[in-house]
Amino acid sequence: MLLKRKNIAIACMLAACVLSCKNTDSSSFDPMFDSRCHVQQKERGDEWPGAYMWHPGQLAAWLQADNLARSKGRCVNVGYPGSFYRKSESTLFRADTDLGNAGTLEWRSTGEVQLTLDGEVQACNGNQFEIPAGRHNLQILVTTQSRVPALIVTGGGLEDENCWTASTDGENWSPVESDSRYCCPESFPDEAQEVLVTIPQEGKIRLADGEQRLIDFKYLELGYVRMHVKGDARLAFCVGETPEEARNTDIRGFEQYALDTLTIKGEQDISLKERALRYLNISAVEGECTISNLRFDAEMWPVTPEMAFECDDEEFNVIFNAAKATMHTCMHNFYLDGVKRDFLPWALDAVLSSIGADFAFGDRQMSRNGISIALLPDNPRKEDIGVCDYPLHALIGLQQEYLRYGDLKTSLMFQKRIIDQMSVYMSLQDENGFISSSEDDWGFIPGWNLQNGPDRNGTPAYAQMLLMENFRIAARFAGLWEMPELAEVYAARAAFLEKSIKDHFWDAERRVFINGLNPDGSRDERISHHSQYWAVLTGLYPETEYRHLFNEVYPSIPDYFGDVSFEKGYEAIAFAKAGYMSEFMDIMKRIFGVWLEKGHTRFPENFMVGESEAKQLEFYDRPFGLSLCHGANGVAPICAVVYGLFGFRQDMEHPGEYTVSPKLFNLKHMKGYFPVKEGRIAIEVTEDGKVKVDAPENCTVHISN
Repeated sequence: MLLKRKNIAIACMLAACVLSCKNTDSSSFDPMFDSRCHVQQKERGDEWPGAYMWHPGQLAAWLQADNLARSKGRCVNVGYPGSFYRKSESTLFRADTDLGNAGTLEWRSTGEVQLTLDGEVQACNGNQFEIPAGRHNLQILVTTQSRVPALIVTGGGLEDENCWTASTDGENWSPVESDSRYCCPESFPDEAQEVLVTIPQEGKIRLADGEQRLIDFKYLELGYVRMHVKGDARLAFCVGETPEEARNTDIRGFEQYALDTLTIKGEQDISLKERALRYLNISAVEGECTISNLRFDAEMWPVTPEMAFECDDEEFNVIFNAAKATMHTCMHNFYLDGVKRDFLPWALDAVLSSIGADFAFGDRQMSRNGISIALLPDNPRKEDIGVCDYPLHALIGLQQEYLRYGDLKTSLMFQKRIIDQMSVYMSLQDENGFISSSEDDWGFIPGWNLQNGPDRNGTPAYAQMLLMENFRIAARFAGLWEMPELAEVYAARAAFLEKSIKDHFWDAERRVFINGLNPDGSRDERISHHSQYWAVLTGLYPETEYRHLFNEVYPSIPDYFGDVSFEKGYEAIAFAKAGYMSEFMDIMKRIFGVWLEKGHTRFPENFMVGESEAKQLEFYDRPFGLSLCHGANGVAPICAVVYGLFGFRQDMEHPGEYTVSPKLFNLKHMKGYFPVKEGRIAIEVTEDGKVKVDAPENCTVHISN
């Protein structure tokens, strides 16, 4: 490890990471780490040396269908734009062998298997086959009807996933997708991975005729309420994210289907249907009863925290820990936008969430699932796009994934889909390189703070910046794939777009980027934050104008501090890049912090600061339509720590080189750690300005002020 020192007092520890932080979220926000709660661990069967493998994106396709089915069974309002990667009921796996001696191959699969050796179909003895010595081409076809076609093998030297390629059509082949957690032959990769975490409610509840009781489980999660009831009564149940929602009995305001009213005679244990909730309202419609052993069995994704942080500002510590819990709640096969309202993965939300969660939890497969649903499907058309800019977030996620995990596996798995997607967007570019939307489209959706635009239709400047960044990323990947001609094409498109964006959207007098163009081609001269933070992220905004941007432009944008949307994680990185973390932490405290002070334990999709309590729960013209646990809004505090306070940077051309420039800003001291592909970087800054940095030995870390 190389630690370069520059104008800063540093004490470096070169041993294993020793900096530790209190897990203040253990008892405050996340039931999985609350000693009052009980985690029901799943039993695991025998493990094989390898793991299940499948065609890239197919697990995500099957899981997305599963999430959609669960959503339609529970949620009242479910809608989904665009076309997605389609499920396949068969996958062909291929490997070449070169054995000095004959070897026995054993396998398990999710369906029927047909094995072909050197072009000839073989009769197999159950789940085994004797591979003769010598060089051979082996193909295994897995056919299913109800789950993802997947295969796990052992023997014959073929346990390594890198031995295999996969195809759904027999023509286009890709590296297989796999994850080490799926190494038990009896546990299929598309089975539920969640564990039950029991959140208890102490004491007994006695309900008289006509009486009701509101229960606060403290944690907003998805799961099952269970209880023991004794008496003679008819009980009604309502759930919600807030007391107001749980007490509401007007079915027109329900975001989840109504729970059944139950008649109790004598004693019995009851379990309510799966619901997302924090609050439960129990009403004795008739009769009376006593309720005991009341608990909420939350379905939670098993995680190991990879990141910790604490500082002298306790309010920001709480914000940070609530952010991690918000993201954890939304981990169900994907990083979801929320668990209550629709339980669906959305492209922007899934990718942006992974940018924070890759540091907080490091679940690579979940990040891959989100990238897959963000990418357009095979052989895409314009009609497959849905929200015009959402597929463009996939390459943002792919670049993050490459830097975080350190190899090209995921980009090679999705190589064809990446190239096809870029081709679709290239076909939509006009003479200036821009993409636009008409009234027939879903249009562009940068976020929900749109009081000052841009409008959904037209040619928004921020989307052209996002497209430009996609061409840059695609050019880098094409270079890494050793496809120089394609890299040149993408790089040229990026350079042309950069010039067009500056020529058409930079307002030299006001020193800002305007919103873009209206559908009729006229200029939308309004100023919103979307173009500004994407300009900072993509390097289009002049660094000499940062002071003007953050001190004058942002404070003057209408409703900027009153309407805070789910894209705040991107803004956190922009503020950090520009060095305005004090200002961003102030935003965190006056918006995210105030939300927590009101008693919430998760961050919502949209903060509507200054509105009435009722208005803050309303969305889509529905009284409780706002998702009060929205994974993407857990990203901003995480990125504020990693990129802002710790000053973390990674070299795209040399991903094993890192820079950290820790700054306290308004803090007195701080410490924490976060993961990189080689291990963990730990940082501590004390009140006297001394910095301790501990990093893995197999990487290079530069330290600057």
